[in-house]
This record gives sequence, structure tokens and C-alpha cells, in this order.
Amino acid sequence: MGDQDELNALDVSGEWIWGNDLEMIVYAQAYGQGQTLIFRFTINPEAKSSLATRIVNCYHDRTVDNEFHTFPDRPSMRSPLWLAVATVWVECSECVDIADLDVIIDVYDFKPGELPKVQWALFQDPLFNDYVELLSSPGQLSFGKSVSTVDLKDLVRLQQLGGRGSHIYVQIDFRTFLFDYESGHIKEDIQYYYKSLNLLANMPPHPNIMKPAQILVTVSRSGDDRPIVCGSLYPFLQNGTFASHIQMNKAQWCYEMASAIAHTHLVAHTYHMDIKPGNFRLDDNNNLVLIDWEQNDALVTTAAPEVDGTWDVEQTGEGETSTLQYKEYSGPKRRNMPLTTPGDKGWNTWNVFLEWSKSCPIALELAEVFSLGPSMWMLLEQTDMEVFDDVENAEEVVVNWKSSDDISESWKETVRKCLQVDPNDRIGSTELVAFWDCERRKLRSGQVLGGQEKLLD
Repeated sequence: MGDQDELNALDVSGEWIWGNDLEMIVYAQAYGQGQTLIFRFTINPEAKSSLATRIVNCYHDRTVDNEFHTFPDRPSMRSPLWLAVATVWVECSECVDIADLDVIIDVYDFKPGELPKVQWALFQDPLFNDYVELLSSPGQLSFGKSVSTVDLKDLVRLQQLGGRGSHIYVQIDFRTFLFDYESGHIKEDIQYYYKSLNLLANMPPHPNIMKPAQILVTVSRSGDDRPIVCGSLYPFLQNGTFASHIQMNKAQWCYEMASAIAHTHLVAHTYHMDIKPGNFRLDDNNNLVLIDWEQNDALVTTAAPEVDGTWDVEQTGEGETSTLQYKEYSGPKRRNMPLTTPGDKGWNTWNVFLEWSKSCPIALELAEVFSLGPSMWMLLEQTDMEVFDDVENAEEVVVNWKSSDDISESWKETVRKCLQVDPNDRIGSTELVAFWDCERRKLRSGQVLGGQEKLLD
């Protein structure tokens, strides 16, 4: 038995559960039958044993004076929560006003008799206007060319994406706002989202970097028809990640990974920050495309050790004699990230990408070459990403070659050159592109030659 059996029987799936900072509310989002709905459970001090109060007490781990005023743990809380959503779904989903973007469904229960009865009520949340106030109009975004728009209400969400006509919807939605508005981090979420839109719109195109948004998705304030940008549509890369297509394409994909990074630094003169296998998707021709351009966080398992916020760098010398000099910072605490930035990694406080992109771009290029090292190793070894769930820093990632019978020593050595602790010893992105270009061409020639020899036989 699963905790969503009753909900799934309605062809509906529970997607998210989260709480507010004041620990008085628990939200739940579910999707099904073409609708995405947000439900709210609010604590009631006058009804300590009510379902909503018990859910809030359990989720927020609030202190209670009676075990019947909470649940033993979150798993035991989820089943009655989703059962309550299933109980009211059919009736409330047919309500005329349910399509309004500011609507939340309050879920509560009372006891007129022996058994509690789950009830619901539509609530037009005034926070929706606060959410829209933080967004920008299409004209306020720095797009190099005109982009079409579509109203969010006109979008149809598909449970199973498929076909060449489908699109991926990237958004700062009302759920994101409700999750982050109390901490203030929502302003950063929006800032990074718009930054990624502008970055891709103005970046020179490259076949292994995702294309700019084709369509902007908009909402409007209550009583105001002017469109405000809340999301964007991109072509659906229906072949997904490269995990299931690896065996025949390793050299080609390593080349495309390196090519995307070289273009980012040497042509677009910017950076990505979050290089990892999951941020490379496959297009219709099984070519890699680098996605996720918010430039606001990094993955500890692929981040270069020098980007942890404790180092400063300067370039000395010129040309072939040029070197990078790193010095460990020993001054007072410093911060160039907003106080509301979540996370406990060094770059969540002092983000060297912001500094070095201006003062020493070559240091960032070599840092992202390092990130390509574990990414390429994971690709070549077909490593399961789940083995890194407990990794706290990049130094804990041990690159070994347990499944390396089909991996040449030159490939392994190139990955090792990416992973050098001293950035001055790492391979450059141009040299890395050249190596993998040569390797993929040799493989192609070998495949053609092999075919010819077979025909001659």
C-alpha cells in the first residue's frame, strides 16, 4: 500500500509538501486530470486533534502535550494528508473558480458526529498579488529579438511529454513563491531566472548549448491585463539525459561537453557554474545540450576545490609563461551573496564566480574544466549518481576505473588532467576540445573501415 493509493485511483499524483516559516501552515500540491492544485492545512489551536492541526504539528515537529495531536513521523502523516486531498479532489476540481491562478484550497475537518468529515473551501490568496509584483514585463527583459508570449491559463500541462510539438515549461510559479517568500529568497529565484533568460538570449549560439526561450509565459495582476513574465517555453528534448545512450557515443559526448564549456568561456565570455551530467540533455539527434543557466549554485561532487570561497587568485606573467597564483583568504568574513541565499557551501556566501569572471576569467575556465573531469568520468564509467548522495566535498569523490575495459589509457589520462588539484596543471578547454575531436574522428574512421573490411570479406 502506498501513501497516495486513493489519489492515484483518481489519476492524480501528489507532487509537493512544504510548510511556511511561521510553522502554522502546510501546503500540498497535486496534479491530475489536467489541473495543478495547491491545498492548505492550517493549524487550529481550538481543535488540537483535528487533521489539519496534526499535520502541521507533525510536519514542523512542533511540541505537543498529547500524542494524538500529531503523527508519529512524516511518513505516517503523508497518507492521511493525501487521502484528504483525494476526498475533496473531485468536488473542488469541478468548481468554476478553481482555474483562477490565485486560488488555494483550504482543507479542514470537524466532528458533527463520531467520525470527522473532511471539508474544503476556495481561498483567493492575497499573496498572489505580492508574487506578481515581483515579476517583470516582457519589455523589461533584455532580449536581442522579439519573443512571442502566451498566457499561463492557455497552457496545457502533459503528464507524459512526447512528440516534437511538446515544450518544457520553466517557471517561477506561485508554489515557488509560497515556498520562498518568507525568507526573501524568492527575489533571488526571480533574479537568477531572468538572468538565465537574458544570458541565453544574448549568447552566441552553439549546438551543444540550449537555445533561448522561444515563448514567454505570462500572468496578470488582478484587474490588470498587462502581461508579466512568470515562465518560458523551450523545445522538449525528448531523448532525455545521456545515461541510456552512452555505450556508442562516449567520445562524441565528451567532445560536446568540452565544446560547450569552451564556447561558454572563450566566445560567450561567461560561465555556467553547475557543470554535472544531469545538466546535459539529448536533443532529437542525440547531441548533448547544456541546460540550467541560472548561475546561482554548484554541485559539491563536481565543483573545483578552489571555488569554495576561501581562495583569491591573480594571473601573473603573459603568454606561455602566465601562471595563476592562489592565496588563501585570511581576512574578516566576507559576503557577496544575499543573506537570504540558502545553502552552507562556500559559494553560497562568497561566490568566486562573480569575482573571477571580472578579475581572472581564465581561473573560472580552469575551474569548469575540473568540473568536466568527474562529469566525463561518470559518463565513461556509467557511474550511478546515487553513490554521491553523502559526499560533502569534491575531495571525497574518488575517480577509479572499475569498469574500464573499453576505456583507453589516453582517455583516462585526459580526465586526470582535468582533475589536477593545481589549476595550472590542468588541461585547457581548447586542448580538451581538440583531444576529444581527434578521438571521435578516429572512432568514426574505424567504424567506416570496419564496415568496408566486412564487405570485402
